[in-house]
Amino acid sequence: MDAHAPPTPAPARRDPIRRWTALPVIAVFLWLDLFHLDLFRAVAGDWTGAARTAALVALAYLPHWIVALGLAAVLTRPRDALRLLGLDGRPLRALLLGLLVTAPMVLALALKAPLTWTADTPHALMRHALLPGFGEELLYRGLLFGLLVRLAGWGFLPAALTGAVVFGAAHLSQGGSPIEAAGIAALTALGGLWFAWLYIEWDFDLWVPAALHILMNAWWVLFPVADNALGPVWAVAVRLLVIALSIVVTVRFATRRGGRRVRGRGWFALRSG
Repeated sequence: MDAHAPPTPAPARRDPIRRWTALPVIAVFLWLDLFHLDLFRAVAGDWTGAARTAALVALAYLPHWIVALGLAAVLTRPRDALRLLGLDGRPLRALLLGLLVTAPMVLALALKAPLTWTADTPHALMRHALLPGFGEELLYRGLLFGLLVRLAGWGFLPAALTGAVVFGAAHLSQGGSPIEAAGIAALTALGGLWFAWLYIEWDFDLWVPAALHILMNAWWVLFPVADNALGPVWAVAVRLLVIALSIVVTVRFATRRGGRRVRGRGWFALRSG
């Protein structure tokens, strides 16, 4: 044996497949996705600044994080809930990866738009980058996609498309016209597929898609070039470049680890128990 050879990575833990878990996972996901902001909107609809940010945490995101953890604990064991949702990963590695692959986006936005910083910017970063970036990844990738793959045995595309379609539809209201709304939905649906692929290829480390999601939203807040998630054509091209760069880095990581997780029948087929 070569003393200098890298250690063989341990195989990812495979949870026992229980097909019926798809029903409670999808039901809880839809409930959280459709209604988790209702209480916040009813209580803090016209609040601003720190009060609005605090209400968003306490009345919207924190309850749905607790529900997601609770469901994972019920479907497996309480001590496995964090692992099952991908929260036992490596956040520092994810942050460094995110800074690397989003660097072209920062450069392009900085050249096109001035850095914007006001008294409300810290709260805007919380409301439009940190909270939705982490919250949407926990809900769409950790809860929906992750549990459908890891517990219900779904293949990558059925599980990822389920979340991507809903993810894209949830952003339709940002469009000022039908064409713009369709473009936003298509771009965000593509983002949903991309985040799901990153999640599974980085060994179900939720911090990887969360870091990229948070950082890309944050750059959009700091260098505003549009009022919605679509923006001008060049901004779409820059985000596609970020996706391409992340794919290259991820494939290299997967090659060093021993191969990609998603390949062959894994794109489509249900995993057997």
